[in-house]
Amino acid sequence: MTRAALYCRLSREDEGLEGTAESESIQNQRSMLLAWADRLGCAVQGIYCDEDYSGADRDRPAFNRMIAAARAGQIDVILAKSQSRFTRDMELVEKYLHGLFPLWGVRFLALVDHVDTADPAGKKSRQIYGLMNEWYLEDLSANVRAVLTHKRRQGCSIASGALYGYRKDPACRGHLLPDEAAAAVVVRIFALALSGLGCAAIARRLNAEGIPSPAAAKALAQGKAPGPGLWSKATVHRMLTNRTYAGDLVQGRVERISWRSSKTRRLPEERWIVAPASQPPLVSRAVFDRVQALLAARARSGKPGAPHPLAGLVVCGLCGHLMEQTRSGYRPKNGLPTRYFRCRTARRSPSACCGQPYLPLAELEELIAGRINALFEAAASLPPPPAKAPPSGAGAGQRLRQALARLYQDKAAGLLEEEEFSALRTELLARLRLTEAPQPSPENSRFPPDAPPDPLPPGRELAAALIEKIVVWPPDEAGSRRLEVFWRV
Repeated sequence: MTRAALYCRLSREDEGLEGTAESESIQNQRSMLLAWADRLGCAVQGIYCDEDYSGADRDRPAFNRMIAAARAGQIDVILAKSQSRFTRDMELVEKYLHGLFPLWGVRFLALVDHVDTADPAGKKSRQIYGLMNEWYLEDLSANVRAVLTHKRRQGCSIASGALYGYRKDPACRGHLLPDEAAAAVVVRIFALALSGLGCAAIARRLNAEGIPSPAAAKALAQGKAPGPGLWSKATVHRMLTNRTYAGDLVQGRVERISWRSSKTRRLPEERWIVAPASQPPLVSRAVFDRVQALLAARARSGKPGAPHPLAGLVVCGLCGHLMEQTRSGYRPKNGLPTRYFRCRTARRSPSACCGQPYLPLAELEELIAGRINALFEAAASLPPPPAKAPPSGAGAGQRLRQALARLYQDKAAGLLEEEEFSALRTELLARLRLTEAPQPSPENSRFPPDAPPDPLPPGRELAAALIEKIVVWPPDEAGSRRLEVFWRV
């Protein structure tokens, strides 16, 4: 007997949902398909229902279970009320109805629009149905987006949750009310900023007092474990610069790339939607403006440049979190303060990580540069390619040319991606040009002619391509510090 799967779906955009466990529409679809399966003489293998799911959603649980059963050969025919109940995505129409179902020996039948994949002449009509359903979703997406934009401009909060410091107003949809406990924390953060504390100092104080961060507070409100969420400099800065706390609701910072995808992209500030004086303020306008002036005055000026080659690669061995750069307040005679790496987590909360002595940046640069040079020397010791012998030469120039030859070999063998190859090639060529530059005469040099060159500091591209992470441990009793370098090669 033919094994049939019945598929029912109700879109989240459909109206008329009942307050029962299953809507009336799903019940009607189930009843219609059961009667149809009985007329066809099919044995019902299973009934798969997705309620409150869009026809373009590819993560429908019942739909995916049905597809898995069809792939396993447990289904001979799939019955649905219409093709749009199965999917509104044209790509899925082609993938399953015209691609995989014939390979699996599965037939698809739709009751209302008379779709039958066993009829080759109906392929064009199925494709037309698919296009019409997709156009419907495009129009629906544009209409929903226009409505949401209008609501944002009217000052209605359309977020699924309230901003930290607020709660949703049960009597007025889209309106926010102050949350007493969290609002007090927000007011205190602004007061600390007015007192002259910076964002990092405020975060440390909140962590020291055990005040839950916004993420931890949200988890606690949902009955979940709060986790190790801590206040950070970035979190405090976002709160201090959020105009919503002064009453101007700010929304539309991101937008979906397409109705097909859930991916989003961040919009520039000039495209944000701001509704002035639309929500109850937690701080006065004067306080908010004064804090912005203080933040602007505290901003450090400096020349724009690329990030440090080791930024984002140095990890604390005690807690496993990233270490960050800092500098000493003392300026030596050369005017350049000493820079260090310190544990970011220990800086935020000593209870989360006991911390370790600061690691001088110059020492780490020298060590990593030496290990990278040793890595290149080891690569240069490998036999050169037979077709192209490395050019004659001596010293560092010869080693770099041999390393370049090995780099091209790895690229040809498919061991390197194009970005990695380009970055390594650029770095090696720069080092080669520097090595082959005219050298000072021996009598004017501080080193003998045959002395090896000092290790060259790695560039950002080279460090990121070669190093996965650098784990730093505290010094032992003898004062020596253990470092572990995890290579990508």
